Amino acid sequence: MPGTELPETLDADRRYPLDLHMHSTASDGALPPSEVVSLCAQRGLQHMALTDHDTMAGVAEAQQTAEHLDISVLPGCELSTRWSGVGIHVVALMPQGAQGALAEGLVSQRQARIERAEIIARQLEKLGLPDALAKAREQAGSERPLGRPDFARALVAAGMARDWADAFKRYLGSGKKGDVKAQWPEVSHATEWIVASGELR
Repeated sequence: MPGTELPETLDADRRYPLDLHMHSTASDGALPPSEVVSLCAQRGLQHMALTDHDTMAGVAEAQQTAEHLDISVLPGCELSTRWSGVGIHVVALMPQGAQGALAEGLVSQRQARIERAEIIARQLEKLGLPDALAKAREQAGSERPLGRPDFARALVAAGMARDWADAFKRYLGSGKKGDVKAQWPEVSHATEWIVASGELR
């Protein structure tokens, strides 16, 4: 297994065997954490960061898989925030895991996602998707907080949209009924969480 040290600097003219922004089924990715790691190793990556939306739930599984492969996994997550009313995603890389205010922030982020999903479900039920929350949960295949992609897949399965893109265009995209704005923290607050944890960002 390669050393866990990342290059100190990156040359724009070189390609490096690393990817520091990856999602799994711990949030809205297509593959479980173990399969994400395996696929990255197969494709020649030596370093990767698992950065699921507002959670680090998949990191332990990813690191356990990496122990048997030629790849190292850096813990991280992608924090949902807002700035001047606009949604901004902040990728945080956390070698020692989430601590202090950041750990508390992730708990509040999880609750915000749960509440947002309930509102999205009610909106989609008004538009003709019965039991929207249950249908999205079925698509997610786990108990993690639901996101718009889960509802998109539910709309496709119910025949209300041709595909994922059509579901967003008609129901879930910006300005549509299913585009529910969660009360994410200001980007300044999220960065304070990261700095207070003393982590790499």
